[in-house]
Amino acid sequence: MEYIGDRISIKRIENETSIVILSTVDKLKKKLLFVWFALWTICGIIVFTQYFTIKDEQTKVAILVWMGFWAYFEYKIFKAVMWRSFGVEKIRIRDRKLFYRKAIRGKGKLKTYEFDFIKDFKVIESKENSFFENLNNSYWVIAGEKLVFDYYGKEIKFGFQLSDADARALFKYIKNKM
Repeated sequence: MEYIGDRISIKRIENETSIVILSTVDKLKKKLLFVWFALWTICGIIVFTQYFTIKDEQTKVAILVWMGFWAYFEYKIFKAVMWRSFGVEKIRIRDRKLFYRKAIRGKGKLKTYEFDFIKDFKVIESKENSFFENLNNSYWVIAGEKLVFDYYGKEIKFGFQLSDADARALFKYIKNKM
């Protein structure tokens, strides 16, 4: 088994190559994210229970609106916790095809891309002073892909929050296989 950085492992078996990109290696940040999720859940439960004790209709409407926002962010934080705890990106290269799966606990949709139709495979260059670039690279967000290619006119991205050096090394490796 070969490694690129802390998160990428490569395994070669006969005419197949398997690449696994872990979602995280920082245990402290993972614990802090879970604590944030737990506290957010507790706050939502407390506000929801107070809804039934309030008599003023305008306050009830305000709480319902707040609960809508709370539920949305509860879902987003839950997805981030699951991704950071159990998520991996799996790439297999076999028979002139690239198979990609973003999996959480082994579950995720397998997507197949034929080499003949992959165009403009490249590394996404990061913009250092960009607000959205910093947001996409934050720990609690599932975003910040570093590799991209065009497949039948659709932009396919993968390699969540890889460092620039790891992204370039993985790009070179996959490009050589193609």
